[in-house]
Amino acid sequence: MRWNEDEKSEAELCCNCRQNLHPAGGGHSLDGTVATGPKETTRSGSGDRKTVSPARRALPSIPTSAQLLEAVRRMTPAEAQQAMRHRVVPISWEPGRVSFVAAGERAKAYAAEQGLTVSAIATERTMLRELLAGQESELTNHALWGLKNRFPHYSAAQAFAAKEALWLVLGLALIAFGMMWDRATGEVVAFAVMLALFALAIGVKIWSLLPAKLPQPPAATKFADDDLPVYSVLIPLLREAKVADQMVRAMGALAYPQAKLDVKFIIEAEDQAALKFFDGLRLPSHTEVIIVPKSVPQTRHKALNFALPFARGELIAVYDADSVPTPDQLRRIAAAFALAPKTVACLQTQLAYYNRNENWLTRQCAVEYAYLFKLLFPRLAQFGSPLLFTGVSAHYRTATLRQAAAFDAHNMARDSGLSVRLARMGFRTALVPMITREEAPCRFRDWMAQRVRWVKGVLQTAIVNMRSPVKMWRELGGRNFLLTQALTAGAIVVALLHPFFLAWIASTAVLLMLDIEAASRLWLFLLALYGLVASFAYMVAMASAIRATLFLGRNVSWVTTILTAPLYWLMISAATWLAVLQYFTAARHWAKTPHGMSRMKPQVAEKRQKE
Repeated sequence: MRWNEDEKSEAELCCNCRQNLHPAGGGHSLDGTVATGPKETTRSGSGDRKTVSPARRALPSIPTSAQLLEAVRRMTPAEAQQAMRHRVVPISWEPGRVSFVAAGERAKAYAAEQGLTVSAIATERTMLRELLAGQESELTNHALWGLKNRFPHYSAAQAFAAKEALWLVLGLALIAFGMMWDRATGEVVAFAVMLALFALAIGVKIWSLLPAKLPQPPAATKFADDDLPVYSVLIPLLREAKVADQMVRAMGALAYPQAKLDVKFIIEAEDQAALKFFDGLRLPSHTEVIIVPKSVPQTRHKALNFALPFARGELIAVYDADSVPTPDQLRRIAAAFALAPKTVACLQTQLAYYNRNENWLTRQCAVEYAYLFKLLFPRLAQFGSPLLFTGVSAHYRTATLRQAAAFDAHNMARDSGLSVRLARMGFRTALVPMITREEAPCRFRDWMAQRVRWVKGVLQTAIVNMRSPVKMWRELGGRNFLLTQALTAGAIVVALLHPFFLAWIASTAVLLMLDIEAASRLWLFLLALYGLVASFAYMVAMASAIRATLFLGRNVSWVTTILTAPLYWLMISAATWLAVLQYFTAARHWAKTPHGMSRMKPQVAEKRQKE
């Protein structure tokens, strides 16, 4: 059975269940009680039938695990969606008579609201276990291929389509032919293209330095508890035992009503340490663990897709294992969504590192994040451009996320592909000036693995969205099309060429100094021009870094951080080359970033959720 996790109204889901499975006469319980609407019938010991009023109805029975699993496997797609969100499963005790098994008080209240006959009950843990077991293949298929099945042109499941491969081969052949035909002219053309790309990157940097003001989110007290929407929080975990307790405490500190909160810790089936940790916890009723069976690729996006059908919230927040949101974040984001147009599909909070002063590498990462979230992203948000958000501490309208087919399990970037896809579908992403803290990689090998994965994902996003550039231009508009290209393909090409650009300037200068008489005016002009562009590019990049550090506090350590930033930029170039190589050799390889490596720990509020 295949099903799509499209958004359906509760009325439609329940109507489908009543039409398909709930004939007149109601359901049957394990003690022999047959539900018939306002009255029920039972069989006495002698076999005689007698009428029992609803007030004297027998208590619901508890089905065995085998009975519940069989009922789960028989569900239609509409029933499966309803069961995962609301924990009511249709069950047939005898031919032609179907009622429902409910797990928990919330499920029983939902069944009563929708007019569903509950003939049996189950514990919430048992219900979740059987739902995961009975729907495993459908959930896995949806998690891996949901986007490709619905919107194949947006999916990174295929590295290169035939047309893309053809254009790549033709482009490389043309470059090789041009260099062999006239090497001097070929070099001039190649460096002219390089110059244009660097000029585009410089232009984006200068544009990002212009002031941009973000609207403040509403106060946390904007809405009363009863007016708040149900909020689902998805937290994928893989080998995160070191920070699991920190994440549980951060979720416990959220100032959001428990009755309106729906927290899902998403754990891979092979992660024995995490399973052992959560087995030893007594989680509150609004928190549960979703266990994801092993499949390839083993990405956080696949895990999110797997758990998404279980989310019952109108809004969804996605956090990493090391994320530490402020306690009032959900309340303020919910209020911001209520006041925002329906076209705003995602609200991205600003990210900062809690261990930014740990060493040179974490300070470089902190400057980079400060530039993105304090300078570049506010400008993009102001113009309604795709943010290429990180996917951490991103908040979505659930209906819109499902409409867009959710996450791309095959894209290695956090969520850059989803950001562009939402924009192409006519939705907007806004930036909210609220801080979520996380851990910066403090070891070089961890940073390199993370950066290679990020760049590989951005490359996937660029290739996927250039499958139909004319259509993309029409959907985004000229300005946003160019900005998106500059921040995806342009950024990658500039990072690839950066070390060669510097090497060419240096080597050409040395050769000309050794034989200045043989130098042509053209080469002298090009050397001066490229040197000027390189100098200007570094000046603008340094200005961006200096401006970003103003958000991090005034400290002498930031002076050395800025002065040594060019070394960090060369590290980014090295990671970009590794990412491109890996794209062609191991496109589906997911390099997990370990958390809990830092000596510095975040402060987590101890305030519990509001009852």
